[in-house]
Amino acid sequence: MRELLAEGRPVILYGLHGHLLVGAADLGRHRPFVMISQSRDGERIARTVEHVGFRPVRGSSSRGGMRALLQTVRLLRGPVVCCHLVDGPRGPRGLVKPGLILLAQRSGAALIPILYGVRWKWVAGSWDRMQVPLPFARVIARQLPARDVPRDLTPEGAERLRLEIERELAHEEARLEADVTGQPGARDSRSESEAPRGDQAPRRDVGEAGP
Repeated sequence: MRELLAEGRPVILYGLHGHLLVGAADLGRHRPFVMISQSRDGERIARTVEHVGFRPVRGSSSRGGMRALLQTVRLLRGPVVCCHLVDGPRGPRGLVKPGLILLAQRSGAALIPILYGVRWKWVAGSWDRMQVPLPFARVIARQLPARDVPRDLTPEGAERLRLEIERELAHEEARLEADVTGQPGARDSRSESEAPRGDQAPRRDVGEAGP
């Protein structure tokens, strides 16, 4: 991400809704834009993340989404960061919505997945299985290699890319969970032959916090 920003390019960091709390604590220093639902819950989230440095753009796939997406495209000029929750605001968990790819197509921003693994945590019973780290928990942030989305990508190509990203996130979340908990079974949840693009390039751990 730092390399792309230094080149003057905009970046879209994307991840899962259940990692929102940890991501908000980690990424606010970059002053990122983020699309947040216009619902009552979204209002509370928007006011909260503003306190840690985020710049909300109100709208989601269920309400005001196209207006918010076009507004975000206009904001993605130069070395700025946008954060995007691929399965928000109401799931299902891990289902990548088409807005991510459309946002990258329209803006020309590079896409970078970011995932968080937490060793000791409370997991909410909500649809997104929100991670809440416990005191002194080990937390790892992992960015995967960046990718560009061609502006002339066809609808069929966009759907193939959406499914590829969906598989990549699921696979890498399982690997990260195995790394942070020391349980190798999660690492083998899929065969190497099924590994998506993100597994073919080096993974980069970009931050770790602990006692």
